[in-house]
Amino acid sequence: MDIKALKKISELDIFSLLVFKIIYETGFANLAARQLSVSAPKISRCLTSLRLTFDDELFYRRQQGLKPTALAEHLYQPICQFCESASNIERIACEGNNTNASNILNIAVTPIIMTSVSSALGREEVMEKLGKIRVHMWNEDSEEKIHQGDIDLGINLGSATSSELESEVIGTSPSTSIVARHNHPIWNNEYICLEDVANYPFLILEGMGFNDKLDPFQIYCRQTGIEPASVHRFTSIEDWFCHILTMRSVSFMSTAESAIFNNFDDVKVAKMDDFEREKLTGTSLAPQYNFIEKSAPYRRYCETSRKIILDSVLGIVLQ
Repeated sequence: MDIKALKKISELDIFSLLVFKIIYETGFANLAARQLSVSAPKISRCLTSLRLTFDDELFYRRQQGLKPTALAEHLYQPICQFCESASNIERIACEGNNTNASNILNIAVTPIIMTSVSSALGREEVMEKLGKIRVHMWNEDSEEKIHQGDIDLGINLGSATSSELESEVIGTSPSTSIVARHNHPIWNNEYICLEDVANYPFLILEGMGFNDKLDPFQIYCRQTGIEPASVHRFTSIEDWFCHILTMRSVSFMSTAESAIFNNFDDVKVAKMDDFEREKLTGTSLAPQYNFIEKSAPYRRYCETSRKIILDSVLGIVLQ
């Protein structure tokens, strides 16, 4: 290879080689754009640059998609090896200095455990390693924002609906707590059963992928023929909390999240009896928390940071 050709190849960026790799593996430029979270014109420009550099068409269009030329077939393995080496360099650099001092990690969290997750990730020893973390409430746009890179990862009830994101089941909370104002008449009962709860306004703090349509308490009431006094649904924990304080309402929360309210004199929390919880959730309706993120090559954080976040969240979910 002459010096001129070598200079052209040396000017290729890693992103263009990733474009080559994905088009080779999928056969479609639009899939490369989606996986890399960029526009189709950018993929087209990269492909043009690759073709000029190697002086070859590289991919020709067929009905089933883009098919590699003979040269592209030969280039595929070396380019894969180069991309893997670049990924390893990034990983080692990140693990060697696993702070995110110059970058804020954005995490979307189901409102059901949003406060306790924020508290855990805000601990001094965690922030020393991760830097600042902005916690967002998980909503219907969160998956798209992870895909676009506006949010780094998510913690939600239920797995990702997009096949382009990865979901890892963290676990299922083993207990549930009852929450009401400290002077609520429900606390006059030595043993609080679900039938007692149905006598008062019941609040649902929605978690997408779990109780955004029917909550386990609503299902239980329907199955047993109980007519609850009233049911109100909230997506905002602030609105939910105000209703608890002023409307003689009762609600259920994960034990970890409800522990936050032990610091408020006006609110009382108590762990639900295991028998009542079994009546409420059984085994099939217990919510599963999922860690939702992009595939490893496209994450903005390293494996060390990921483990710190995961361990912090596990400490909450498994309470």
